[in-house]
Amino acid sequence: MAVDVFTLKESVFVGNTVPRNSTMDYGTFFFTNIASVTVFAVCLSMLAVYQRTVIGLRWFAGALVVGLVKLILQGLEGHAPVILTSMLANQLYLVSFAMQFLGFHWFVVGKPFRARWHVAALAANLVLYTVLYLCKVPYTANLINVPFVALCGISAWFLLRHGQGTFRMLSRCTAAVLVGDMFVSGYRALLTNMRYMRPWETANAHTDPRWLYSLAAMAFLATFMAMCYLWFLVAEMSLELEKQALTDSLTGSLNRRAMEEIALRETARSIRYGHPLCMIMIDIDNFKHLNDTRGHAAGDCALQALASGIRSLLRTGDHLARTGGEEFAVLLPNTCGITGMRVAERLCKAVEDLEIGFESGPLRITISAGVTQLTSGHDGWEAMMRRADAAMYAAKQHGRNQVSADLASEAAAGKP
Repeated sequence: MAVDVFTLKESVFVGNTVPRNSTMDYGTFFFTNIASVTVFAVCLSMLAVYQRTVIGLRWFAGALVVGLVKLILQGLEGHAPVILTSMLANQLYLVSFAMQFLGFHWFVVGKPFRARWHVAALAANLVLYTVLYLCKVPYTANLINVPFVALCGISAWFLLRHGQGTFRMLSRCTAAVLVGDMFVSGYRALLTNMRYMRPWETANAHTDPRWLYSLAAMAFLATFMAMCYLWFLVAEMSLELEKQALTDSLTGSLNRRAMEEIALRETARSIRYGHPLCMIMIDIDNFKHLNDTRGHAAGDCALQALASGIRSLLRTGDHLARTGGEEFAVLLPNTCGITGMRVAERLCKAVEDLEIGFESGPLRITISAGVTQLTSGHDGWEAMMRRADAAMYAAKQHGRNQVSADLASEAAAGKP
């Protein structure tokens, strides 16, 4: 794939070949390039339609489709206006890499790209390129070449900086391909400035071995990039499966397995650094009665509303898990038992005031909560959960809709 204008006097579709002294059959190479990009574009587009929630894959598929249109336009040299086969083709190539960057951003950051001024800058660049190209101003190709080289470098930097976790190795490999694109396209930009500085002067560039072999290098790197696109999809699917394995499907909270893993990690950190660690066990009062009188759909609605309400009152670093039918556990790092009591009381009050919308009429629920704290280096999260669970049942025995705590060990340790 060429970075700047690449026109032909002979069409590749009528079997013309380059002169015998040329070291590469351009027509065959160009046709093969179109065929391979077509396969990639079709496959990625089908996957994007099937995996509609993976927005980044849509950007990748769009980038390949735009790149394919660019190749086809170049192949139509002699059968279509030069404005389409050269100028528009180069513009589409820059647009395709901009779409590629948006795909990287979605996968690595997980959010849409918000900077609208970048889009405005790209549009302005394309408009200026169009005007200068039509006026045959020398060195106009730099308006495509320079932004392209910069975009490759920015994309590589972005992946190296933000690619973490599952995307760490993938981001490094993709950044390496982008650095290769940056150097090859930079070389082609220099070649354009030295030999083909005016629009249409690249008409005979297909006889230049340096031009052809750098073009082959770009196509080679494009194949690697298509493989990276598929790798991004696999990584995203792996993250989604992992999330589903650790998440309660009804409430969106962590499940018991996930809470066990987090509690082990937080317990070890608390013991190592001497930070307090608090746990709250929560149970919906008279939940069986709610199911029996209003139906299981009402019970599910209550569970979802409770989980959402609790999450809205917790800090970013706190953890909420559904550990049983109507039981939830809250893990509060860097929180002592007394503060945990205040948090639990605030949760009880918020749930009591909560009116849950339901098709047969609003629902109201209350909760009972038990609070405890990690006691010492010989304690563990299992023992902490048992104490919090026992305190929660004590709250139920004392009338429900209240908080009970096991803070004897905290007082014994001389804490306020």
